[in-house]
Parts: sequence; structure tokens; C-alpha cells
Amino acid sequence: MVLMGTAQSQVVEINGEIRPRFEFRDGFQKPLADTLSPALTTLQRSRLSAGYKSKLLNTQLTLQDSRIFGSNDTKSSTSKIEIYEAWAEVLLTPGISAEIGRQKLKYDDQRILATADWSNTGLAHDVALFKYKQQSIQAHLGLAYNNTKDTMFEVNYTVSKMYKNMAFLWLSKEFENGLSLSAIGLRDGFQSSNNYKKTFYRNTIGGNIVYTNDSSKLAFNIAAYYQFGKSNAYDTAKFVKNITYANLGAYLLAYKVKYKIISKLSAQVGLDYYSGTGSTTSNKESYTFNRLYGATHSFNGSMEYFKTVPKAGLADYYGGLTSNISSNLSIDITGHLFNLVKDMKYTVKDKAGKKTTVNVGKNIGSEIDAVLNYKLTKETSIQAGYSIYINSKSTKDYFKMGSTSIDTPQWAYLMLTIKPNFFKTPEVKLN
Repeated sequence: MVLMGTAQSQVVEINGEIRPRFEFRDGFQKPLADTLSPALTTLQRSRLSAGYKSKLLNTQLTLQDSRIFGSNDTKSSTSKIEIYEAWAEVLLTPGISAEIGRQKLKYDDQRILATADWSNTGLAHDVALFKYKQQSIQAHLGLAYNNTKDTMFEVNYTVSKMYKNMAFLWLSKEFENGLSLSAIGLRDGFQSSNNYKKTFYRNTIGGNIVYTNDSSKLAFNIAAYYQFGKSNAYDTAKFVKNITYANLGAYLLAYKVKYKIISKLSAQVGLDYYSGTGSTTSNKESYTFNRLYGATHSFNGSMEYFKTVPKAGLADYYGGLTSNISSNLSIDITGHLFNLVKDMKYTVKDKAGKKTTVNVGKNIGSEIDAVLNYKLTKETSIQAGYSIYINSKSTKDYFKMGSTSIDTPQWAYLMLTIKPNFFKTPEVKLN
């Protein structure tokens, strides 16, 4: 509530984003059969956002268009414009605010809740968010409850792979020496496919320890998460009737250590370890960790072979170098080695109907990613990347490709990001 005679300031700002990305896909996300031709495709994301800030109110409205070049003919007037963000934040008391509407959720290293900025659409949630901030301590409480349509009584929620309700609590504490601690607990509920009165809940708890200090050559990030409750069957299936939810007990352990060799060159090593479910485990039990609503492109290789964690779990051993050649130019090179955590096997039939059991080896391949970033101007940047996947003896078995012949998978892209500031008012004092 704004009181008459209270001095306050307000700022209105309008920004844009135009981001085309050209990709050469010769085995992106999955090895390509050598009888098929690689794809050349261009994606573009365009955004127009308007923001308003004052001492008592912040708002943001972002329109977005996500498209593939050539998906509509030149005479088509079909619009793909949608609302990516539409939220308002109201200051309740000093240090406490409430934010409600469609908004991005970005926490810690974005393993659990992320904006997924690499995606052409990004991620946003319809949620009410309560914030507390006092000096070095922060706390956020988020609440969401979804419906398929405007309704006068409770009905089945039929949006595929989406939660019926969700709540999370995030806590963070920063210390003066560059150390920070955070913890998060998230509970998402999924409605039974044949009984809207029954909801299955999945719980995720965990935290991060981060150390980064300009005076130290060493930096590290340690993360640990545990999931329990009921596994979400929508992870691997569309909305169907009579889905069985398994008892869940899964975890993720991750660490990354970074060392500055010289002022412009640093090295890093790390491990992401996702628990998995063995092939002989009952369907009523699941030990496979779920990424929830986190970033997928940022972890486990740029080629996104493990966008969804394998049922058998995954161990990603990685290491690389980062060179900040100048204030405008940097290069990253990272190598990954991927192993399954549990045994994986499945049955296939030949043309005669004979069944054969395929046992997938633990080593399912490795990957090398190279990324170049160059900042042309304050508003314009270029990113280029190249990745190659080195198949192991088990790569085709993991992807259930049988005797299909494949070449060495590779992927390359060139992305231009332009973020103009169309308008910004000077800060004005009102009385």
C-alpha cells in the first residue's frame, strides 16, 4: 500500500532479446544411423520484456516467440507469441516480499530448479513466492497448485509430465570468506491417472557448499540431494490410466573443484553420481534420481545424451580447461567419461520371434565438448561450440540400436545473442 506523501522512486525499463542458433546435428541426443543424413537447423528465440521497479512494487512482463526457421511459409500469419513471464512482487515489510505469477525459478547451480536458458523456450512456473532477506541470509517459500482448465469442481489433471501441486523452501547463508551454504526441500504431487482424489508425492531434499574467493586459486562446489516418496511415472510415459507409482529412494552426489593455474587459465575436475535401479529390482521400487525442473544442457555433456538420467543411474567423470584469453574472449574444453551405476539389460525379438537378452556394459561412452564465447559489444555476443561422442562397445546397446551401423556422433552450433535496451527511464523521485 502506497501512502500519500511517501517519497519513492520508480524505474520503467524495456528490453529485448533476439537469439538465433544454427546447429549441425550428426548424432545430437542420440547416435544417428549411417543411413540417415545429418540435420541442419536454425532455432530462434525472441523476447520483449517490460519491467517496473519502485520501493514497494516490482513487476515483469516478458513476451516470447520460439520458432524453427522455415516452420511456417512466408505468407503465414500464425502467431507463436506467448507469455514467458508475468509476475508482480510487493514489498510487505523491509526484507519480506511476496511475488506471484508466471516466473523463472533459479536456485544454486540449477540442478533442481532452473531457468534452462539454453532451451529455446526456457522454463517458467505459475507460482506464489514469499521472500525473506536480511543481510547474508535468504529464505524463499514457493507454492503452486495447477488445474487443466477453469472448473467449478475438482477434475482429473491431464497435463502430461506436470505436477498437480508443488511446494519448496530454500535457505541460503553467505560468509565473508567466500563460503556459502544453501539447503532446499521440494515436494511435488502428481495426481492419480484414474482417481483425481488421490495424489502421489515425491520429496527432494539437499544442499550445496560453495567456495569461491578472488584471493584463492582454489574454488569448489559440493552438492548432495536425496529423493523419497513415490516415483513419478510421467517421467517415461504420457498420461495414461492405471499407472503404478513405485516407492522411491534415490540420491545425487556431485562435486567440482576448480584451480587457477595462471591468471588466464584454470582447470577443473568433477563427478556427478546419480543413483540407479538394477534390472532385477521390482517395479514397485525405484532408486533412480530425477532431475526435476533443473538444467539439462549444463550437466553430463553438451550433446544431451543423458538429458534424462538412465534408469540404471549414471556416473559422469569430467575434467577440463578454461582460458580467459581476454575480457571479451574465452574458451572451454571439457571431457566426460560416462558409466552406468547399476546393471542394465533388456530383451529383443528377432524376425522369427526368438528372444535374446542384451546385457549393457557399464562403460557407455565418452564425450569432448569445446565452447568459445566472444563478446562483440555490450549488447551482442557470439557463442560457438563443437562436441564429439566417442562410442564404446556398449553405446549402441544402451540406445537399443541393435545391429544398426552408426558413425561417430558429432554436433556443432553457432549462436548469436543480441540484447538491446530499448528504453529506460531515469530514476524519478515522487512525493
